[in-house]
Amino acid sequence: MSYITKAGVAAAALFGATLSAQAAEITLRIASVNPPTALSVQIAEEVAARITERTEGRIAFQVFPSAQLGTTTDSLEQASQGLPIITFTSASFMSQFGVPELATVEGPFAISGAEEGQRLAFSPLMQGYYDTLAEKAGVRVLALNWFDGARHMIGTAPYPEPAALEGVKMRVPPVETWLNTFEPLGVVATTVEAAETYSALQQGVVTAAEAPITGLQASKWYEPAKKITLTGHFNLFLGWVTSEAVMQSLPEADRSILMEEFRKGGEELTQQSIEKEARIKAEFEAAGVTFHEANLPAYREATASFWENWPAGTYDAIRAAATGK
Repeated sequence: MSYITKAGVAAAALFGATLSAQAAEITLRIASVNPPTALSVQIAEEVAARITERTEGRIAFQVFPSAQLGTTTDSLEQASQGLPIITFTSASFMSQFGVPELATVEGPFAISGAEEGQRLAFSPLMQGYYDTLAEKAGVRVLALNWFDGARHMIGTAPYPEPAALEGVKMRVPPVETWLNTFEPLGVVATTVEAAETYSALQQGVVTAAEAPITGLQASKWYEPAKKITLTGHFNLFLGWVTSEAVMQSLPEADRSILMEEFRKGGEELTQQSIEKEARIKAEFEAAGVTFHEANLPAYREATASFWENWPAGTYDAIRAAATGK
């Protein structure tokens, strides 16, 4: 998918100018493909309430979970055109909009955990990517530090070794980071929207998927698929983005409040996800789910080809930004 055109950016600028001429009050639509039970949606509602309070009502919100406003791509196109929408997305997804380097931070085993992720999300390296995204696509990152835990494999069978995935029909989003990671493992990559994955697992359209433990609880994918293999292959840089034109139409103080509260929300979600994971595992086991260890050195070796698609030193630059060394 090509990134948003300059025409879209021009339209966004025009809309922003119109907004600037109007009153400062605005209602932003919060869009997510996740269900209302998802922690990201619940915390976004809390963030929205704090922003409305801090801006004394100048910024109000409406929340639309479960893909009510369409796919993530639909919401991003609307944001790029200057519409007042905030959407939940990931760095890899945003990489398709003119900043391919964003995909690298979600590469297999790129970071060791949430602490490194928080540091990398607000590093000069990432800030440069965010600014390029705003210039090229008219989309401004509010915060990509909503870490909901490392992602693991779930399916009708365990996958302790990479070879066990050969020929498995796996739900893989049509995003380069996923494809370049999972296709070398021999899976039959199958595109299924997140909201439709439960029924796809139930009907055998796919027999495997991957997600963080907290996400599996919210989506209930563990009901049709009872085997979870603890690979921890990705830590997604999830979070919220909006229209650059709309952001520029707001008073500077209100822009700062938006950024501060969405960053704080990410820190809250990350901490709560860590605390919830152990409890969720116990709930899953009581529901008949079994957990399986993975041969992590074998998985790292099997996914190493991902980094061959990027300039030499890319992985080292990411590690330096993540560790602060």
